[in-house]
Amino acid sequence: MIGFGGLGGIVAEHLARDSAIEFVGVAARATQHDRVRAVLGAAPVVDSVSALLALDPDLVVECASQDAFRQYAQPVLGAGIDLIAVSVGVLAEADYRERLLATALRAGASLQIPAGAIGAIDVIAAARHAGLSRVTLIARRSPRAWAGSPAASMIDLHAVQEAVLFFDDTAERASLLFTQGANATATLALAGVGFHATRVQLWADPAVTQSIHYVEADGACGALRVDLANNMASDGTTSLLTAMSIVQAVRNRVAALRF
Repeated sequence: MIGFGGLGGIVAEHLARDSAIEFVGVAARATQHDRVRAVLGAAPVVDSVSALLALDPDLVVECASQDAFRQYAQPVLGAGIDLIAVSVGVLAEADYRERLLATALRAGASLQIPAGAIGAIDVIAAARHAGLSRVTLIARRSPRAWAGSPAASMIDLHAVQEAVLFFDDTAERASLLFTQGANATATLALAGVGFHATRVQLWADPAVTQSIHYVEADGACGALRVDLANNMASDGTTSLLTAMSIVQAVRNRVAALRF
């Protein structure tokens, strides 16, 4: 596993209960070592790509950050090791995405992206084969939740009294500008019609208390409308659904019955 913050810790706690899964090591910051030991006991803790590869894992799970993804993804895939990753917003950069996937193809490895904080990815990925005419991701958060993001330069977040649409553009631009929500945007774009054809609408809504995502799609298979209001884990910052989607992706690797 790469990363042992709020997300990584929750994922590890669940997977450590599964006797079919063995942790051979964790790449984590020094400040996270005590938590790793509390959850995983004597599992080695490393701090470099070479040390992680020396552990000879069958699978690497990234639960860290976009910076960590950039550091580890290409070497891991290049070594022929499958990677499950959530910090995939960086794949909005076309040149980097093409290099990374070419590396995986040459090495016979795969990059798997779990649904994370949004649903219906399996439907979108399937429906694209018959043809999709429209895919839109709509995200609603409280004005406070948008603080520190580019939204602050687009609208006066302190003055918002009712729901305001402040961004309506491509998934590529959304991923590159709003790195906080880039992973969900990139996941939907990659599963469906790509970064240029996928539309993203961002709302500041003072009535919202959760992180809300709507996915809308139309195509040959029919129409899709999904809305999710995600709860945070006990740390208050980690999407519990994102953590559980990683747990499910890993357990599918060893399950006799897969969903």
